[in-house]
This record gives sequence, structure tokens and C-alpha cells, in this order.
Amino acid sequence: ALSTDIPNAQKKGYQVVAYNRLIYLTNLGHSIKLICFKSKNKLDKEAKIILEKKGIEVVLIKFNFIEAILNLMQAIFFKELPFQCAFFKCKKFHNSIKEFLKKNNFDLIHIFSIRIMPNLSNYNCKLIVEMVDSLSLNFNRRQKLAKGIKKFILNIEQKRLLKYEKNIANQSTQTIVVSEKDKKMINSDKVKVIHLGTEIIKKRRNQCHNPKIVFSGNMFYQPNIDAIQWFVKYCWSKILKKNSTSMLFIIGDNPKWSLKRLEKKYASVFVTGRVHSMSDALSEATIAIAPMQSGSGMQFKILEAMALSIPVVTTTLGLGDLKAQINKEILIANNSDEFLTHINKLIQDKMYNLRIGKNGQSYVLKNHNWNNLNQKFLTSLDLK
Repeated sequence: ALSTDIPNAQKKGYQVVAYNRLIYLTNLGHSIKLICFKSKNKLDKEAKIILEKKGIEVVLIKFNFIEAILNLMQAIFFKELPFQCAFFKCKKFHNSIKEFLKKNNFDLIHIFSIRIMPNLSNYNCKLIVEMVDSLSLNFNRRQKLAKGIKKFILNIEQKRLLKYEKNIANQSTQTIVVSEKDKKMINSDKVKVIHLGTEIIKKRRNQCHNPKIVFSGNMFYQPNIDAIQWFVKYCWSKILKKNSTSMLFIIGDNPKWSLKRLEKKYASVFVTGRVHSMSDALSEATIAIAPMQSGSGMQFKILEAMALSIPVVTTTLGLGDLKAQINKEILIANNSDEFLTHINKLIQDKMYNLRIGKNGQSYVLKNHNWNNLNQKFLTSLDLK
């Protein structure tokens, strides 16, 4: 298995997918060797220990930042390689893969994220690529919101990613994404859709006296930044006029300074950074929001909240491929007035709040259980 970052149940989307896939395959008796870049993060070190206890051999490669910058500069002239793939191109990583392939007879190579692909060559076995979402779709949506030089660069990267993703998918035995929109963007017969799962935690909701609205995720990720900044700018003042004691909690890793400034502007906004337990933080929420304006794939934040019976209000873009019934299991708002209407009702009508939350939880239990989705993955690969 190959990944830029170590598989981790508490980190980014592709790390969560990788963690659940590898643990599942290991529990079935498959022998796995994993190569990824070294991390100093405490959670990543803990994840490594868990993987090794399961019998997975983990090889960590030190990331060479100078090499990465040089590769980025070269990528300006080699137009077929996306910049973010060039950034993770690493001679030591490539040689480690080469050595593994020489010494072992693998049934398949399992890739998590296309960013690692430039390090793979001369293999003679099945290739499974878990793209999770289409980066080209992600960048296509992001460049529409951008301006100036940023828009220009995002547009170049999007075009490179579109070609690269399709080429990778076509040369793979199978490529996996989490939604039909991502599959359509890549446009290859080799692409299969397997939705995201989430951990089902039986936890009692412990709502605060004052309404607590939560937005969660990786707060260094631009689509998350765009989403919460849009919500605060266009929705939050309206919500406070109707419900003056409401609090907005922005929860997740590495919040940018632009988000921390919101705390200074609004006494009712709290930027927490990473929390010890996301499930504990969410269980205190009155409402979870996902006002996505860009991005791709499927939103973990929505599944996590629904699994804890927290009612979710999201945009049509945020809903994506989720088959949850609108106005029964999840609520949709595409402008500030619609967000205000849904949030106000969820605050004022506690029985309605509980009903939407419970219905959403039932949907997730039925459709986004990791064990069921991993069985679907296994069947699609014809492994035993």
C-alpha cells in the first residue's frame, strides 16, 4: 500500500479511507506492506502503532522539502504532471517501492491519493487506486470562486489534474471514488463508486442550554475555509437577530488566521482547533452545518454529525451523492434566508430537531457502515 500520509482514522478523508481499508484487509488475513512519508504528528505516531500491532509493515520515508520545491519548478515546464503530484515526487520513495517490488511477489498495489503516483513505475501486478474524490472536480469548483493570479494557477492545475486522473484510472485495474459526480468527471470505465463510511458511536446527545451550531473539518482545507467564511458573512448576523444566544463553533485542525480573526469580530464565534474527541464535541451540538461552496467527493463532517443524530443543514453541493431524504433526514439551504429558516426552526422546535437527527442517524446506520462498504470493496476486487 502507498500513501503520502500514514492511514489514520482521525485525520483527512483519504487517510480515514486508507485506515479502514487496510485494517479490514488485515483482519481477513492479508499481508500488507505500507510505504508513506514520515510524520511528527502525535496522532500519526499512534496510528502507526495501531497498524503495526495489526501486522502491517510500515516503512516511513523522510520528506525532502528542497527536492519537492525543485520538482515544482520543473513541473512548470513539464505540463503533463500536476503540481501537487510533482511536490510529492521523491527519489527515496521511488527507490523504496522499487526495492519492495524486487524482493516481494505482491498480488496488488493499493494506492491512496494520486499524489503518490509519480513514485511508482515498472510494476507487474494489479493496481488499485483510491482517488476518494476527483481533484480535478475540486479544483474546477475552487477556481470559479477565485480571482486574479490564484484563479489562473487553479485553472492550470485543474486542466492538468483532469488529464492525469483519467490516465491513471485507465492504466489501473480499478479506480475508486466516493460519488457519481467524481466518477463522471474522471470519465473512465475503470472507475467504481464506493461511498464513504463513518464510525457509528452510540453516544447520547448532550445539548447546551444555548443553541450551539457546529462546523467541523480540516480548517486548512480551502473549501472548508470558503464554506465557513461564506456562512459567517451572509448568515450569522441574521441568525443572531432571531436567536441572540446562539454560538458558532468552528472545530478542526490547523485553522488559518483568517478564521481566527472571526473570534475577534464576533463574541459568539469560537475557533477551537483540534479537539480531543470529535464525537464529544459534536454530541453537544444543536445543529451541524456544511455550507459548502466548493470541493468534491463526500463530506465526512455530514456523516459524522448524522451518525450522532445531530440534524445537518447543508448546501446542494455539500449533499453531493448522499441519498438521505431531504426535509426528513437532512436539510438543504442554498442561500442565507434558507439557512436562517432551517436553523431557526431547529432551534425553536426541539421535537423537530430530534426527529431530523434520529432520521439522519438511521440513514447513516443503513448506508454508511464501514464494514458493509469494505465488503463491497472486497467483492469488487474479487479478493478472498
